[in-house]
Order: sequence, then structure tokens, then C-alpha cells
Amino acid sequence: MGKRYLAGVVLLVLMASLLIWGLPGPSEPDSPEDPSTGSVSNTATGPAASVPADTTRYDHYRQRATELGPIPASLSGTRVDGNLQVNASGDLLINPAIRQVFDYFLTALGEESLEDIQARLAGHLAEELPPQAAQQAWALYEQYMGLREAMAQLPEHDGSVTAMRAAIRQRHDMQQAYLGPEVADAFYGLDMTYDRYMIERQALLENEGLSAEQRDRQLSNLEQDLPPGMQQMLHDTRAPVWLEQRTQRLREQGASDAEIRALREQTFGAQAVARFEALEQQRQDWQARYEAYRQQRQQLISSGLSHTDQQVALARLQQQLFEDKELARVQALDRINTQTP
Repeated sequence: MGKRYLAGVVLLVLMASLLIWGLPGPSEPDSPEDPSTGSVSNTATGPAASVPADTTRYDHYRQRATELGPIPASLSGTRVDGNLQVNASGDLLINPAIRQVFDYFLTALGEESLEDIQARLAGHLAEELPPQAAQQAWALYEQYMGLREAMAQLPEHDGSVTAMRAAIRQRHDMQQAYLGPEVADAFYGLDMTYDRYMIERQALLENEGLSAEQRDRQLSNLEQDLPPGMQQMLHDTRAPVWLEQRTQRLREQGASDAEIRALREQTFGAQAVARFEALEQQRQDWQARYEAYRQQRQQLISSGLSHTDQQVALARLQQQLFEDKELARVQALDRINTQTP
């Protein structure tokens, strides 16, 4: 196993070398690659295969960008995620924003072709960066696309802690081989940290040899080792669930509305509490309307009307009590309640 794993890593390093030095790919056998463009020549198909031999892929897509139509609907009214920067020497500054820019354009896959997406990206790089840094960003994009394609081919794991640990090591090795340590860390460092945390957390939860106290202590220590920003993210994610549970317990104990509000303000702040209470009021109004509807619906079903007349009356009742956008939810709840013994 160790020898096969080592051989796999060596193979990935060799593949990365081919990408970095830009040997011509199978889709462009007659076109010499510029090393600065990366070498993921198989990430684009169709018109890209006819890129003139005297231009780089970046130059080709930058030119194509001038011929594009309106942006896809999903990107309309949005701004490009990520702020591309250069250092004092005019080189691209490596940071997570580069991947954010790539992913922003790639979200339009399905609305338009990869060719047009890559043209929009090349045009954006040309506008935002000096020529040298734009070429460097494009080279990273092609390596990034090669990595995405390779990772998409990885086999599924069985969900066990052992298998997940092996999978994350494999992804990490591939990221390093395709992108290099600095770029891999900038693009995937936080993802990798979070994945490792979740795997080790799962291992602790499944460890039957730990007492509840030991498990809680080790879970707390595991979370304390995370970067501060990630700790805050986890806290913010759990806070609504914790607050709902705490609120329910307080209500059962006879707490007043003022005490509930004080708890919410302490957790989220006054402005958030106002929004929270507005949403809670909406839920209560909805529940009251649906409960009234259920009672009238049951009366109609028990009224002896024909099935057709029942359906007409129910449709009229739904229109009276609910807005059009709520009807799908009402009908879904009706089906669930009908199936419930």
C-alpha cells in the first residue's frame, strides 16, 4: 500500500511538471504551448482546439471576450467575487481571492459554454491586472481546472473515518502537485482545515471508549485549535439552534417574553432580535391560518359532498386563506397529514 501510495504521489508530481512546463496536449497537437499559460489543454473543447499556433490560449480568449453578448442571467446585477492584487514587482499576489474569481465565472456553467466563460474570465483578468500578472492568473486557472477535473474522478469512499482520512490526504496531495504548496494553501487551506476538523470530530463521536465528559473536553479542545474565524463561523452556525432549544426550555419553565427577549439580545443583538421576532410572528400567523384551514377542510371532507364538489370548495378555501406562493406548501402539508395515521 505504501509503495502504491508513493508511486501515486510521484505520478502526480510528474503530471504537475507537465502542466507547469506546458507540453502540448492531445487536443492541440500542432500548437506549441507558452509555459506561462499552464498546460491544461484538455479543459476546453470545440473552438479552443483551433486556437492559432501563434497565440497563447490566454490571448485567444481575451480576444474572444470582445465578441461576447450579454452576461448570463445568474450573474446579472452581481459583482465579481474576489479582489485580484499584485505585489511591488507586478506579479500576481497569491491569495484566496484568485480562486473566488475563477469560481464566480464558473458558476455560469450550464447557462453558457465553457468557451464563453473562459473568455469572460480572460477579459476580466485583462481589465483588472497588468499583462504579466494577468498571464500568471490565467496559468493558475488552467492548472486549477486540471485539478478540478482530476478530483472529480476520485472514487467515492464508504464514509468511515479511515476512508475519509485517506481521501483527504489524496486530495491534499493532488492539490499540492497541481498547484504547488503556496497556491494550494491559498486556495484550499481553510477547506482542508475544516475537513480535518470534521473528520476528527466524527472520530471522537464514534469513540465508544470515551466517557461523555472526556468526549466533550476533547471536542472543545479540537475546536479551540481551529483558526479564530472558523471558530466564530461554527459558533454562528450553532447559535440559532442553541437559542431555539434554550428558548423552548425557558418557556416551559414559565419565562416571560421580556426574559426571552433579553436572552435573544444577549446572543444576537437588538437589531437581529427584531428580525427574529418578526419572523416568529410570521410563523405564528401562518400556523394559525393553516390550523383554521385544517379544521374547515375536515368539515368539507365530512360534509357528504361529492369528490368534485369537495375539490372545488377546498380550492376556494385555499384561495381565501393563502397567497398563491403559499399554496404549494399547503398542498404538500395536506398530503403529509393525509398519509399520517
